[in-house]
Amino acid sequence: MGLHLAKRYAIDKATDSSPTRKNAARLYRKMSGRGDQANESKVAKQIETLVLQKSATQPIRLARLVKELSNELPYNFDRILSIVLGLQVGKKIVIREAVPYKRFMDYLLSPISFWFWELSVATMASLGFIFASSGLALFLRYIFGSVLVLFLPGYALVGFIYFKRDDLDYLTRISVSFVMSLALTTLVGLAVNFTPLGITLFPVALSLTVVTIGLLLLTVFRKYSYYRLAKVMMGE
Repeated sequence: MGLHLAKRYAIDKATDSSPTRKNAARLYRKMSGRGDQANESKVAKQIETLVLQKSATQPIRLARLVKELSNELPYNFDRILSIVLGLQVGKKIVIREAVPYKRFMDYLLSPISFWFWELSVATMASLGFIFASSGLALFLRYIFGSVLVLFLPGYALVGFIYFKRDDLDYLTRISVSFVMSLALTTLVGLAVNFTPLGITLFPVALSLTVVTIGLLLLTVFRKYSYYRLAKVMMGE
Protein backbone atom coordinates (compact mmCIF):
# COMPACT_ATOMS: atom_id res chain seq x y z
CA MET A 1 0.00 0.00 0.00
CA GLY A 2 1.86 3.07 -1.18
CA LEU A 3 1.24 5.94 1.19
CA HIS A 4 3.15 9.17 1.45
CA LEU A 5 3.68 11.51 4.35
CA ALA A 6 4.21 15.26 4.21
CA LYS A 7 4.49 18.01 6.79
CA ARG A 8 1.60 20.22 7.83
CA TYR A 9 2.44 23.27 5.77
CA ALA A 10 1.13 21.80 2.52
CA ILE A 11 -2.39 21.23 3.90
CA ASP A 12 -5.41 23.48 3.36
CA LYS A 13 -6.54 24.69 6.79
CA ALA A 14 -10.02 25.54 5.54
CA THR A 15 -11.02 21.86 5.80
CA ASP A 16 -10.66 21.77 9.60
CA SER A 17 -14.39 22.11 10.27
CA SER A 18 -15.58 19.65 7.63
CA PRO A 19 -17.97 16.89 8.80
CA THR A 20 -15.55 14.23 7.56
CA ARG A 21 -12.73 15.68 9.64
CA LYS A 22 -14.95 15.87 12.74
CA ASN A 23 -16.11 12.28 12.29
CA ALA A 24 -12.53 11.16 11.81
CA ALA A 25 -11.49 12.92 14.99
CA ARG A 26 -14.23 11.21 16.97
CA LEU A 27 -13.25 7.82 15.55
CA TYR A 28 -9.61 8.47 16.40
CA ARG A 29 -10.44 9.34 20.02
CA LYS A 30 -12.54 6.18 20.29
CA MET A 31 -9.78 4.03 18.76
CA SER A 32 -7.09 5.54 20.98
CA GLY A 33 -9.05 4.97 24.18
CA ARG A 34 -9.14 7.25 27.20
CA GLY A 35 -6.30 6.09 29.46
CA ASP A 36 -3.81 8.41 31.07
CA GLN A 37 -3.89 11.65 29.07
CA ALA A 38 -0.45 12.85 30.14
CA ASN A 39 1.22 9.56 29.24
CA GLU A 40 -0.69 9.32 25.96
CA SER A 41 0.37 12.84 25.07
CA LYS A 42 4.00 11.98 25.77
CA VAL A 43 3.80 8.85 23.62
CA ALA A 44 2.09 10.76 20.80
CA LYS A 45 4.73 13.48 20.93
CA GLN A 46 7.53 10.92 20.79
CA ILE A 47 5.97 9.16 17.80
CA GLU A 48 5.19 12.47 16.08
CA THR A 49 8.83 13.55 16.34
CA LEU A 50 10.07 10.30 14.81
CA VAL A 51 7.44 10.39 12.05
CA LEU A 52 8.43 13.91 11.00
CA GLN A 53 12.10 12.99 11.10
CA LYS A 54 11.62 9.90 8.94
CA SER A 55 9.38 11.67 6.40
CA ALA A 56 11.28 14.96 6.25
CA THR A 57 13.60 14.05 3.37
CA GLN A 58 11.47 11.71 1.25
CA PRO A 59 8.04 10.02 1.20
CA ILE A 60 7.82 6.75 3.12
CA ARG A 61 5.32 3.92 2.93
CA LEU A 62 2.93 3.77 5.87
CA ALA A 63 3.46 0.03 6.43
CA ARG A 64 7.23 0.47 6.50
CA LEU A 65 6.98 3.51 8.76
CA VAL A 66 4.79 1.76 11.35
CA LYS A 67 7.00 -1.35 11.23
CA GLU A 68 10.13 0.74 11.88
CA LEU A 69 8.45 2.59 14.74
CA SER A 70 7.25 -0.66 16.33
CA ASN A 71 10.83 -1.96 16.20
CA GLU A 72 12.27 1.20 17.73
CA LEU A 73 9.60 1.93 20.36
CA PRO A 74 8.09 -0.24 23.13
CA TYR A 75 4.55 0.09 21.75
CA ASN A 76 2.47 -2.36 19.75
CA PHE A 77 1.60 -2.02 16.07
CA ASP A 78 -2.02 -0.92 16.55
CA ARG A 79 -1.18 1.80 19.07
CA ILE A 80 1.46 3.29 16.80
CA LEU A 81 -0.88 3.11 13.82
CA SER A 82 -3.68 4.87 15.71
CA ILE A 83 -1.32 7.70 16.72
CA VAL A 84 0.01 8.06 13.18
CA LEU A 85 -3.58 8.28 11.92
CA GLY A 86 -4.20 10.82 14.68
CA LEU A 87 -1.45 12.98 13.22
CA GLN A 88 -3.35 12.83 9.94
CA VAL A 89 -6.56 13.81 11.71
CA GLY A 90 -4.73 16.73 13.36
CA LYS A 91 -3.40 17.71 9.92
CA LYS A 92 0.22 17.48 11.00
CA ILE A 93 0.97 14.98 8.24
CA VAL A 94 -0.71 13.97 5.00
CA ILE A 95 -1.23 10.31 4.16
CA ARG A 96 -1.88 9.64 0.50
CA GLU A 97 -2.59 6.27 -1.03
CA ALA A 98 -1.64 5.77 -4.65
CA VAL A 99 -4.22 3.01 -5.22
CA PRO A 100 -7.03 3.13 -2.64
CA TYR A 101 -9.10 -0.03 -2.48
CA LYS A 102 -12.63 1.35 -2.55
CA ARG A 103 -14.31 -1.97 -3.29
CA PHE A 104 -14.00 -5.26 -1.50
CA MET A 105 -13.00 -7.09 -4.68
CA ASP A 106 -10.17 -4.61 -5.30
CA TYR A 107 -8.92 -5.28 -1.78
CA LEU A 108 -9.32 -9.04 -2.20
CA LEU A 109 -7.26 -9.03 -5.41
CA SER A 110 -4.57 -6.70 -4.05
CA PRO A 111 -1.16 -7.78 -2.66
CA ILE A 112 -2.50 -7.06 0.84
CA SER A 113 -4.73 -10.14 0.57
CA PHE A 114 -2.04 -12.47 -0.79
CA TRP A 115 -2.24 -14.50 2.43
CA PHE A 116 -5.87 -15.34 1.61
CA TRP A 117 -4.95 -16.86 -1.75
CA GLU A 118 -2.04 -18.81 -0.25
CA LEU A 119 -4.26 -20.44 2.36
CA SER A 120 -7.10 -21.01 -0.13
CA VAL A 121 -4.75 -22.76 -2.58
CA ALA A 122 -3.34 -24.89 0.26
CA THR A 123 -6.88 -25.84 1.28
CA MET A 124 -7.94 -26.74 -2.26
CA ALA A 125 -4.71 -28.71 -2.77
CA SER A 126 -5.46 -30.66 0.40
CA LEU A 127 -8.87 -31.55 -1.00
CA GLY A 128 -7.39 -32.55 -4.36
CA PHE A 129 -4.77 -34.86 -2.88
CA ILE A 130 -7.34 -37.02 -1.08
CA PHE A 131 -7.82 -38.87 -4.40
CA ALA A 132 -4.14 -39.84 -4.59
CA SER A 133 -3.46 -43.54 -4.15
CA SER A 134 0.18 -44.19 -5.05
CA GLY A 135 3.64 -42.72 -5.52
CA LEU A 136 4.68 -39.25 -4.41
CA ALA A 137 1.09 -38.04 -4.58
CA LEU A 138 0.18 -40.51 -1.82
CA PHE A 139 2.92 -39.03 0.38
CA LEU A 140 1.56 -35.54 -0.34
CA ARG A 141 -1.92 -36.79 0.47
CA TYR A 142 -0.83 -37.64 4.02
CA ILE A 143 0.86 -34.25 4.47
CA PHE A 144 -1.91 -32.08 3.02
CA GLY A 145 -4.62 -34.22 4.61
CA SER A 146 -3.06 -33.72 8.03
CA VAL A 147 -2.79 -29.98 7.41
CA LEU A 148 -6.45 -29.81 6.38
CA VAL A 149 -7.66 -31.70 9.44
CA LEU A 150 -5.24 -30.47 12.10
CA PHE A 151 -4.34 -26.90 11.17
CA LEU A 152 -6.10 -24.95 8.40
CA PRO A 153 -9.67 -24.78 9.82
CA GLY A 154 -8.44 -23.65 13.23
CA TYR A 155 -6.00 -21.16 11.72
CA ALA A 156 -8.82 -19.63 9.67
CA LEU A 157 -11.06 -19.40 12.76
CA VAL A 158 -8.33 -17.86 14.92
CA GLY A 159 -7.58 -15.41 12.11
CA PHE A 160 -11.22 -14.36 12.03
CA ILE A 161 -11.42 -13.84 15.80
CA TYR A 162 -7.99 -12.20 16.14
CA PHE A 163 -7.70 -10.52 12.76
CA LYS A 164 -5.18 -7.88 13.85
CA ARG A 165 -1.56 -8.91 13.65
CA ASP A 166 -0.79 -7.85 17.24
CA ASP A 167 -3.80 -9.54 18.81
CA LEU A 168 -1.82 -12.78 19.23
CA ASP A 169 1.86 -13.55 18.88
CA TYR A 170 2.79 -16.00 16.12
CA LEU A 171 3.55 -18.97 18.38
CA THR A 172 0.29 -18.62 20.31
CA ARG A 173 -1.66 -18.26 17.07
CA ILE A 174 -0.16 -21.51 15.72
CA SER A 175 -0.75 -23.41 18.97
CA VAL A 176 -4.37 -22.31 19.30
CA SER A 177 -4.95 -23.18 15.64
CA PHE A 178 -4.25 -26.87 16.30
CA VAL A 179 -6.71 -26.95 19.20
CA MET A 180 -9.42 -25.11 17.27
CA SER A 181 -8.90 -27.36 14.24
CA LEU A 182 -9.57 -30.48 16.29
CA ALA A 183 -12.73 -28.88 17.69
CA LEU A 184 -13.96 -27.78 14.24
CA THR A 185 -13.17 -31.15 12.67
CA THR A 186 -15.19 -32.89 15.40
CA LEU A 187 -18.16 -30.56 14.86
CA VAL A 188 -18.01 -30.94 11.09
CA GLY A 189 -17.84 -34.74 11.38
CA LEU A 190 -20.82 -34.69 13.71
CA ALA A 191 -22.81 -32.55 11.27
CA VAL A 192 -21.89 -34.74 8.28
CA ASN A 193 -22.97 -37.81 10.24
CA PHE A 194 -26.58 -36.59 10.12
CA THR A 195 -26.53 -36.29 6.32
CA PRO A 196 -27.25 -39.16 3.90
CA LEU A 197 -23.55 -39.22 2.98
CA GLY A 198 -22.41 -40.21 6.46
CA ILE A 199 -18.87 -39.90 7.82
CA THR A 200 -16.81 -40.83 4.78
CA LEU A 201 -13.59 -39.34 3.47
CA PHE A 202 -14.82 -37.09 0.68
CA PRO A 203 -17.84 -35.48 2.45
CA VAL A 204 -15.76 -34.68 5.54
CA ALA A 205 -12.86 -33.29 3.48
CA LEU A 206 -15.22 -31.24 1.32
CA SER A 207 -17.02 -29.87 4.38
CA LEU A 208 -13.74 -28.88 6.03
CA THR A 209 -12.67 -27.16 2.81
CA VAL A 210 -15.91 -25.16 2.62
CA VAL A 211 -15.71 -24.18 6.29
CA THR A 212 -12.05 -23.14 5.99
CA ILE A 213 -12.49 -21.03 2.85
CA GLY A 214 -15.67 -19.51 4.31
CA LEU A 215 -13.79 -18.43 7.43
CA LEU A 216 -10.95 -17.05 5.30
CA LEU A 217 -13.45 -14.95 3.33
CA LEU A 218 -15.00 -13.63 6.54
CA THR A 219 -11.54 -12.78 7.83
CA VAL A 220 -10.49 -10.85 4.72
CA PHE A 221 -13.83 -8.99 4.78
CA ARG A 222 -13.25 -8.06 8.42
CA LYS A 223 -9.76 -6.82 7.56
CA TYR A 224 -11.26 -4.78 4.72
CA SER A 225 -13.78 -3.22 7.12
CA TYR A 226 -10.92 -2.22 9.40
CA TYR A 227 -9.09 -0.80 6.38
CA ARG A 228 -12.14 1.26 5.40
CA LEU A 229 -12.42 2.56 8.98
CA ALA A 230 -8.82 3.74 8.77
CA LYS A 231 -9.63 5.52 5.49
CA VAL A 232 -12.54 7.30 7.16
CA MET A 233 -10.25 8.40 9.96
CA MET A 234 -7.94 9.87 7.35
CA GLY A 235 -10.84 11.87 5.96
CA GLU A 236 -10.95 10.10 2.60
